[in-house]
Amino acid sequence: MSYDVYLTETFQKSIKALKKKYRHIKEDLLEKIRALEKDPTTGDPIPGWNKEIWKVKVASSDVKKGKRGGFRLIYLWKGGEMKIYLLAAYFKGEKTEITKKEIENLLKKLNQEL
Repeated sequence: MSYDVYLTETFQKSIKALKKKYRHIKEDLLEKIRALEKDPTTGDPIPGWNKEIWKVKVASSDVKKGKRGGFRLIYLWKGGEMKIYLLAAYFKGEKTEITKKEIENLLKKLNQEL
């Protein structure tokens, strides 16, 4: 079974901004995106979002700190659906957590995009 992964505009913008500092971000994320296509439960659900908003850790080959010091991918996946929406990516060393307000804004932008 293969899930469809959609790169939202906000996700693409976040990658473009990170690529200036982390040259290999696309290669780093590609392997994790392929894993999500096979199993969206690879990540962890973010509490308070009914297992619809998920976060997954991705190691950065530019920083060499493993997953803990790497990137975080935020995505929307509702159990039973075959679509995954990548909402945003950020570097853990620059931002520790994503706030509820930021997630709400990402969902609002996703609704406008769809």
